[in-house]
Amino acid sequence: MRKFATIGAATLLALSIPVTAHAFDQGNTSRIKTLVDTGMQYYWSGGDVKKAEAEIFKGITLHGRYDVVEKAFAEASTLAPERLDFRFAVASSQILQKNLSGARATYQDILAKSPASFDAQAWLAALARIEGQADEVALTDQALAALDRDRAEAYRQRFARAESIMAERPNVDVPTVSGRVMIVALGYALAKDGTAEKPLLDRLDVALKAANANPSARVMVTGGQPQAGVTEGDVMTKWLVEKGVDRDRILIEDKSKDTVGNVLNVANLLKRHTADAVILVTSSSHMRRARTLLEDAFRQYGLTAPILPVVALDAPSVEEAAKVSKDERMVIYRDLMRVSGLWAYPGIQQ
Repeated sequence: MRKFATIGAATLLALSIPVTAHAFDQGNTSRIKTLVDTGMQYYWSGGDVKKAEAEIFKGITLHGRYDVVEKAFAEASTLAPERLDFRFAVASSQILQKNLSGARATYQDILAKSPASFDAQAWLAALARIEGQADEVALTDQALAALDRDRAEAYRQRFARAESIMAERPNVDVPTVSGRVMIVALGYALAKDGTAEKPLLDRLDVALKAANANPSARVMVTGGQPQAGVTEGDVMTKWLVEKGVDRDRILIEDKSKDTVGNVLNVANLLKRHTADAVILVTSSSHMRRARTLLEDAFRQYGLTAPILPVVALDAPSVEEAAKVSKDERMVIYRDLMRVSGLWAYPGIQQ
């Protein structure tokens, strides 16, 4: 008779642990991938919130696309607490939802785990400025300098430039400039049928005046969000040519999806198509943000051409256009931090 070895319960348990742990790790990895993919999908293009509620986050009520993004990275962070990039993604999502207190708590949580995180401390310095907390500004600047004095000074200067631009009166007068001039006209989302909305037409009117006042200047049109098969850059070019601007004068930047992409791509193009001065054209409600970001992008690319702003007025008066709301301050600082490289979702920093 063949004899069989007897295996005790303890041995069976010991043998089962690696298999169970491996299966658990695989399950975790798969779930994290689903969460990150979902978060990034909704960040870039949105989706059916109710579907995400039912299929991805069973039992959790969601209120919008960035709520989906936040919940996705919050759960991913719980499953992989060592991944601080997931925590940064949560904070970024909270900022997108104007939940500044939540973002502050998340950055403080990151600093508790990683006290030397310059990025988290820099965001706290920005949040203090958004909310006008002078005492907190002093404390966060001090903490930032203790981590890296040179980088801290660079951010202090960034913030000072932003405040200076926000304090300026909007300019509605088209300048006449000598030398090599580039007129940069920023795009605005097209209607679903691919036609220009009023804000874009108003910007084009100002860009045309600038082109006529500076006949040797080149014109750069920007915007890459397609509708009905055309981008903002395409529509802007066609409009300007129909109004008499020579097609050879026009450069198209049609890769960007938002203002941050606009300014970085514009700066990259101007590195090759040099200019002695840049006339920046956009709506008055958009100019403070656009100019703040473009000036920062210029410094990153080593460009020294002055930026001359001229607005398409989209307020009842210049006095009204000069007013800066808390929401606008938040968006200016948010996108300034993005342009500087501190917008952390997995795989992207801007």
